[in-house]
Amino acid sequence: MKFRKTAVAVALASMAAAPLAQADVTLSGYIGIILEGSDFEDPVTGDDSAGDLEFTSDDSSLNIAASAPMFGGLTAYGNYRLDSGLTGSTPAGDNVWIGFRGGFGDVRIGEVPDATEFGQVANDALFDIGGEDAGISYTGVFGPVTFGANWSPQNNTDRTAVGVKFGAFGFGIGIGVADLDGLTQSSVGASFGIAGFSIAGAFKDFDNDFESIGVQIGYGFAGVSLSLTIEDGSGDANDDESIVRLDVGYGLGGGMNISGRVDNVESAGVEDVVSYRVLLSKSF
Repeated sequence: MKFRKTAVAVALASMAAAPLAQADVTLSGYIGIILEGSDFEDPVTGDDSAGDLEFTSDDSSLNIAASAPMFGGLTAYGNYRLDSGLTGSTPAGDNVWIGFRGGFGDVRIGEVPDATEFGQVANDALFDIGGEDAGISYTGVFGPVTFGANWSPQNNTDRTAVGVKFGAFGFGIGIGVADLDGLTQSSVGASFGIAGFSIAGAFKDFDNDFESIGVQIGYGFAGVSLSLTIEDGSGDANDDESIVRLDVGYGLGGGMNISGRVDNVESAGVEDVVSYRVLLSKSF
């Protein structure tokens, strides 16, 4: 009887392990520590303590990604990321999705990419038009053309978006449009890159209430990266605002990177605010 129980246990364990043996599981992570501050001064009280130097974390995370073959040449995959930081906040799940992909494209359910961002090629320094949301998405790549669509139901954002982008010979152009519960978001942009140099520009609009024009110039060499982003926004529902951002980074090797950022933000009725940070990060 003991032998029979042992044999059954081994058989069950083998059956449970079979799917795992076929799956490709990747464990990765990111740790970022930031020293940041600004010259912000409260326009009413004159208090400038809000801009004092402090240490924070930059979405330090642990990520689990898994994929395995399905029938008909399809591949099933899933992802889960746990975010935490220095402030003692409760760790939270992020980038949670499952999906399947094949020659026809990629279908994802959970936190999905937003096709509106297909035209957002000049960074999101001032106005991030898209992001991930709970829903379902489709992405298909057909030669130099990528098509995307996503939908998030009413209890999330009631958002429907489509986008298309083209890339060849260093050139790229993209456009994305979304309906957000009766409001319209759109973006259109173009980019070009060669020999470490890149330049990109984009126009983004939110239901004719707020719009922005952004340009980004970048260059990378021998582990060093430099980028300058300028974005100017204006609209009826929001104060006019503009930003000039300078980013500098250097790869130290072994997944370690150090970078610096300086932002100069100008808002209507408020003096320019300069903020700065130094980020030390480790990826594994």
